[in-house]
Amino acid sequence: MKKAFVTGATGFLGGHLCSLLIDQGWQVTALCRSIPKKHRQGVNYVQGNLLDPKSINSALENHTDVLFHVAADTNNWHKNNQQQTQTNVQGTQNIIDAAVAKQVGTLLHVSSIVTYGVDHKGLVNTEETDRQSGMDSWINYVKTKSRAEGLVKNAPSSLHAVITNPTHIIGPADRQNWIRLFKLIINDQLPTIPQGAGSFADVRDVAHGLILAAAKGKDRENYILGGNNLNFPDFIQQVCDAFGCQITAKVLPHWLIKLVAYLKSRMAPKNGNVPDITPESLQLISHQYAVPSNKAKAELGYSITPFEQSLADIKKDLIDRNILKT
Repeated sequence: MKKAFVTGATGFLGGHLCSLLIDQGWQVTALCRSIPKKHRQGVNYVQGNLLDPKSINSALENHTDVLFHVAADTNNWHKNNQQQTQTNVQGTQNIIDAAVAKQVGTLLHVSSIVTYGVDHKGLVNTEETDRQSGMDSWINYVKTKSRAEGLVKNAPSSLHAVITNPTHIIGPADRQNWIRLFKLIINDQLPTIPQGAGSFADVRDVAHGLILAAAKGKDRENYILGGNNLNFPDFIQQVCDAFGCQITAKVLPHWLIKLVAYLKSRMAPKNGNVPDITPESLQLISHQYAVPSNKAKAELGYSITPFEQSLADIKKDLIDRNILKT
């Protein structure tokens, strides 16, 4: 029985990964800041923290086959940057140190497509051979994920390390990611239609891709795990078609949205809730890119679920959770 150690196991992607690993017969240990009340059967939850090296070393068994480092702080508000930097950068270094000390077989690091850069120069087809410009970004999330990648690539040569770069992740059981956009669309509360474009990957495809990358990925190489390439107007229209809803939102001038994002970000109290839109989050959703995922398909056997199927499964999940009424 192969042994897996998973960080971020109580999150959206991490939860799906743990379930898939259990289904495939792995022995799974999950590092969590607090033990979840609802356990996934077969997962051994252990309390620990990325910023506490002792807790990581205590939980991680010697010669674990794969350490899946999924956990990350995805904050997009400058007032929370300090904590994000500690989690994404120092936390990753602590994971690397533990993996080396415990002679882990493979470190599978989950990064993000944003490390390739965030700009608005029209639709860009992003591939692994492209120059990564994330370190040049003013967005702390982009910069810290890029720094974390750098740490992994410069880890001791004794550690086999593979990097995956998922795109926008959607799918059933989402509780705090793209589910917010789905709710706004369903309730016709979308303030404006974003003008960006991206690749929308089913969370189950990405989870499977992580396992494939751990087994087949080359040392220190990146694998982009993408999905269906859509601009936001098309994305929203397809959601409306699948969910039987209508959208009355208009396309507002970009300068006006930027002003609103700036004011909300600056006027919100430091220790308060994150505003529903910030300059950082606006920059990310306005990014224009598409990905072919050719390398992941050719080298890993990665596959992409049709968008219509993902939407059907998301709809069923929302009905089951009483978020969407039939």
